Amino acid sequence: MSRADALTPAQINRVLKTCLLMQHSEGKRCAVALSHAALRVTEIALLKTEHVLFANGKIRDEIHLPACICKFLKSRTIWLTNKTSRAIIQEWIEHRLAKKWGVSGRAEFQGLIPESRFLYTVRGAPYSLQPKSRKLDSGEARVYWACDSPEQAMREIYKKCGLHSASSHSGRNSLCTNAVVNGVPIETVARILGHASPETTIDYFVIQAMRIEKMCSLDWI
Repeated sequence: MSRADALTPAQINRVLKTCLLMQHSEGKRCAVALSHAALRVTEIALLKTEHVLFANGKIRDEIHLPACICKFLKSRTIWLTNKTSRAIIQEWIEHRLAKKWGVSGRAEFQGLIPESRFLYTVRGAPYSLQPKSRKLDSGEARVYWACDSPEQAMREIYKKCGLHSASSHSGRNSLCTNAVVNGVPIETVARILGHASPETTIDYFVIQAMRIEKMCSLDWI
């Protein structure tokens, strides 16, 4: 199975702008932003409002993902320090309030129900999960739960941008690749992605042909 492309910062910005032309743009932009903060698509679907917001309404800089929503039931922390991502998340919160999706009528958590799912479908309902079967390298079949709807939505967004090899996993690949290219130690990236070993993280490092061409065209002498 081929790996999902890693996007450059310019491509990520183009994807976010393309979302503005689509139905349910606020939800799509929020899902893309969370994806590029290293969340898996099922984690995005299961994320709760209280995971993202403090009771005083401030968006958390660090989001602790509980084991129950993480792959292999392994909890981890992701960081939301990117200004663009935080602005997009706030736009989504305001959209929820306007639509009255999961609102409490209280001041805490910006008026949202803390136990509510953070993202909603275009119909104002939480995303649902479906059982999937995967065959491991050992030959063993394993059943797991996944959320197809935001995965398909992200693929459609990327296709509209001409990024036909991109998927919901491109967020994690992009974060890894862009961080390493900018000199972040692979051990640090492994921690962000929730990998036990940096050797696993190396597989998330994807260099596109356009990056190679750009590097080769530099005047080194």
